[in-house]
Amino acid sequence: MKSATPNASNASVRSIDAFVGVNASMALPMTKGFEPDYQGLGRYARWLVDQGVTGVTVNADTGEGAHLSLEERIRVIESVKSEVGEAILVASGLIASHTQQAVEIASALRTAGADALLVFGIPAFNGKPLPSELVYQYFASLSECDIPLIGFNLTASLGGVVFEPEVIARIATIDNLVALKEASFDAASYVASRDALRSAAPNIAFLSGCDNFMYESFVLGADGALLGYAGLAAELTCQVFGAVASKDFERAETLSRDRMQPLAEVLFGAPVRNSRARIKEGLRLLGLIDETTVRPPLLPLQDSERAAVKAAMTVAGLL
Repeated sequence: MKSATPNASNASVRSIDAFVGVNASMALPMTKGFEPDYQGLGRYARWLVDQGVTGVTVNADTGEGAHLSLEERIRVIESVKSEVGEAILVASGLIASHTQQAVEIASALRTAGADALLVFGIPAFNGKPLPSELVYQYFASLSECDIPLIGFNLTASLGGVVFEPEVIARIATIDNLVALKEASFDAASYVASRDALRSAAPNIAFLSGCDNFMYESFVLGADGALLGYAGLAAELTCQVFGAVASKDFERAETLSRDRMQPLAEVLFGAPVRNSRARIKEGLRLLGLIDETTVRPPLLPLQDSERAAVKAAMTVAGLL
């Protein structure tokens, strides 16, 4: 495998234009022995490019990033970059426990070839009230690694933290913060975050991560999308996002109602943690991966869930 060359210093990655369109948060194919299938990952990445995405994100929640060693995360980036080159933006989730560890991981991911980092919350962010200065100092330390950063509002149902508007306004002053992914899965929080970011820093991209109401979130305003859903239904997501962007709301609403939303309700229904396995089942049905293995303690799907995924994919026009 050829070594990857970091692309983070490219000025284009630091503009809103780099995030316009759909970024697919990738699942991670695994063998029956719970090891990453890097060859399968490369094929999957190439397929996503062909589906029309403008970027992919690896080592995030959909890709079981929290369950991977640093060496595995590095190899995941190298495998994807080796396959797609500079054709699209390749971001990586940054999952850590504290600042020093996060800086070390960020530096390693940058060297491996990540174009940007999706910054997950750390344990110190848990609990309310959350001091804006605490979050600011964490992002400021990461900014010194000289790689574009994507902030992350993530629903508590997936172990995340949703930042209050004052926190968003504070971290928006960080030099290397280039985007905010809003995945609160709550419309009121989504709008509050949108308004806080646009008021503080209109040059920072606002990305929808709300897989549970994608069409509506696009209409409410998003420069782009970063979605686990797009890791499976990439072309459909691009169609709906593009229709909203061109103000063809009738087409976008029809696609969403008839095809997009029924599948979203299955993939991201309770318990949401099973979305990783459901997406892998969908990829298997498409013939893109061989196994639907998820790394323990995540659980494999029951037959009823497999049947529900297949039925929803049929409704979505994917099968």
